[in-house]
Amino acid sequence: MLRWHLACDTCEAAAWVGPSATGFDAWCESCQSARGLPAGAVQEATCPECGHRLSTGELRFEEFFGELQNVAAALAAWSGDPRPLAELLPERPRFLVDRTPPEPRDDDPPEARAALAALRAGSFLEAGWLLEPLVAAPPGRAASPRLLWALGVARERSGEPAEAEACYARALAPGGAGDEAERLRLARGCLQARRGDFAGARLDFAAAGETRQARWNRAALRVLEAVARAPGRPDAGAIAEARAEAGEPSPQWSDFTVGRLLWTALVERARARRAHAEPGPAPDDPGETEAQILAWAETCFEFDTFWDRALVLSGYATLGMKEEAAASAASLCGALLGALTREPFLRSPPAAPLAAAVLRAAQAVADGEPRLALREVRALMERRDVGRYRVPCVGCGRGSIGVDAVEEDEGLD
Repeated sequence: MLRWHLACDTCEAAAWVGPSATGFDAWCESCQSARGLPAGAVQEATCPECGHRLSTGELRFEEFFGELQNVAAALAAWSGDPRPLAELLPERPRFLVDRTPPEPRDDDPPEARAALAALRAGSFLEAGWLLEPLVAAPPGRAASPRLLWALGVARERSGEPAEAEACYARALAPGGAGDEAERLRLARGCLQARRGDFAGARLDFAAAGETRQARWNRAALRVLEAVARAPGRPDAGAIAEARAEAGEPSPQWSDFTVGRLLWTALVERARARRAHAEPGPAPDDPGETEAQILAWAETCFEFDTFWDRALVLSGYATLGMKEEAAASAASLCGALLGALTREPFLRSPPAAPLAAAVLRAAQAVADGEPRLALREVRALMERRDVGRYRVPCVGCGRGSIGVDAVEEDEGLD
């Protein structure tokens, strides 16, 4: 288990936070006092001096800079610049595929071992050159599906999807593939889906087994097909089928869910229409304006995390839908700043300037003034203590206190 050591950079104030030999070392982030707790009294323990909850693990104030960064990006999107928010959003894989190259075997010829070693080292072009002659099957013999898989990975990693797909197809020829069949079908299906061959991808994904990757890819394909087929709102039945196929959604912020993928695909469709000056839904389709379709898609999200709400805001801002972006940003920024105003570390007297700036930013958001709020937030982010993940020290009022060491006490696990 981890222990954190806190120290001021000016005075001698210091404390440990985490498990101890007799229980837990706790710390109050408001009055910055250290407390010892018995092991059974950790949950919801409060400071006897100020009444705030004691910290017994990671410190909340260390999240302050990151939270300000999130607010600043959302405020920038509200102000018409969605780029900072887009840079924060994770790159989520639309389809899942295992591109781990095969391990060299003891019975591999030296040239095959050299090629596979180059591939595993990330030398994709070199691996391709070395593998190409090894899969040129002599008359009457099939090329090794294992080496074809390796060459396909090398080609795909080198930015040659058509060549990679051809390698996977050769490996899947009758009599080949063997134990690699499901992985090969996932890989080829992903490439087919990306170039718009939904029918081919559907066949491969259907034969790819019941792994999490195969089920998600079948679900993702249903979502993307539903968006591509309908000029307006995608078929609700297809979306329901995708949810059933995908199974329990992942709360992990970097994972796609059906709701996140649906939103992303609809925003991409709207951007493509704008780029090519294409019409949207037919005017005689009741309730099918673009804004209403996206409003419906908002209700399809499985989670209400910052990352989900930021994805929505980024979509509206990117599409230039100012009214929708403003409503989304005001709600998101208000919630983020409201949570910060309740943080114990901002209640200490030396942190009063920080707390005042957060309150001013929150008021600017409430007044519909994103640029004013953004100035306040950026000024906070430029503070040296905040940028170093530290807060003003109560002990001396001159320095800043923060984590200067993290230890793992294996004896307390």
